[in-house]
Amino acid sequence: MKRLLWAGPSLLLLSAGCGRQPIPAESVAAPKPPPSPAAAAIAPVTFSDYPVPAKPGVTPEFLARGRQMFDQNCAACHGPKGDGHGVCSNFLVPRPRDFTQAHYRLRSTPTGNLPTDADLFRAVSLGLSGTPMPPWRYLLNETDRWAVVEYVKTLSPRFADPKEDRTTLVQLGDPPPRNEAAIADGRALYTKMGCYNCHGASGQGDGPSALNLTDDTGQHIPARDFSKPSGFKAGYATREVVRGFLTGFDGTPMPSFESAMSKTEAWKLAYYVETLVKPPVVPVARASQGFRNHEELGAPDVKIKLTERAWHYVPDEIHVQKGQIVEVTFEPTDNGLGAGHGFAVSSYDEVAFINGAMVGAPKTVKFRADRAGKFTFYCATQCSTDKLHPLMNGTLFVEDTKPATN
Repeated sequence: MKRLLWAGPSLLLLSAGCGRQPIPAESVAAPKPPPSPAAAAIAPVTFSDYPVPAKPGVTPEFLARGRQMFDQNCAACHGPKGDGHGVCSNFLVPRPRDFTQAHYRLRSTPTGNLPTDADLFRAVSLGLSGTPMPPWRYLLNETDRWAVVEYVKTLSPRFADPKEDRTTLVQLGDPPPRNEAAIADGRALYTKMGCYNCHGASGQGDGPSALNLTDDTGQHIPARDFSKPSGFKAGYATREVVRGFLTGFDGTPMPSFESAMSKTEAWKLAYYVETLVKPPVVPVARASQGFRNHEELGAPDVKIKLTERAWHYVPDEIHVQKGQIVEVTFEPTDNGLGAGHGFAVSSYDEVAFINGAMVGAPKTVKFRADRAGKFTFYCATQCSTDKLHPLMNGTLFVEDTKPATN
């Protein structure tokens, strides 16, 4: 446990690991400037289109680096042996990938085949949308991500088997015109291929077979809800939907339809699936319904950089003085149950609250420490099925330095 002492105004508190050696600074990519408005308007890069840099030469030292990165960043969920039994695994939905089985869902290769190195690099870099698997491109540089890929390959003997085909790629074909006729054909295919059995007639994952679906670990797995684009693990784009139809998701009940439909039909089915998305809910603008009139705070006296590693806060103790304006910037190293992590302070909940901080998307809260004492801070998002995550908590000490009066 790291104890951080107050040392005057504008103090920056940095994370120092969580019972492990801290990641060397050179392994963490430098923060990028915020995108320009023009860049922000461009659709996010999805799995198939993410650029893959050249892989460095694989040496024993490179593999050792990969193991170091895996132990520091991946083992908490995937387990020290890569079998999916990490200390956090019981809290995660879906369960972490068992790398020893080598059943990969995001691939450009045919069903049953191993993914390419580029596929693995993309998955590590982008993470899996809607799951706890974060986009490591924000936390590890390209070399370290490649090192993780090479180490993960050592966890299953399949990657060393020369009989395994990792070069044949599934071709997606050319998209046909998107029009009413194509969408109507897609709707007919949705029925013909039995998609409704799992995904439901309206695509909300509530088909008659949905309750009985299990993955390769024997755990229940929900059918994809086509009405929610955020749940598509490779990112939401027509190309990704088509790729999923043609490659299938190994280790799940979702089969490949490559031999059951033409490439043109796969695109038409994707066009129809995209019509099942529900329009976004536009929030109603209204005045705050809080019970307090919040103080307008100026510049902070204390700045705290808070992170999370293996579902522990780093630091897990924060010391400030009574009356100080405290600014907490929180960025986790994973995405919790897919909804990010949060931060709240008992007895300060209304003014010190962060919800849904994600990897690459930190959040900040500012409050005045106007009550002396010892307070618990805890995760305020979906980090547990219980009130507080058993690991995700720490202590805020607000110290009253005023001399006692007689």
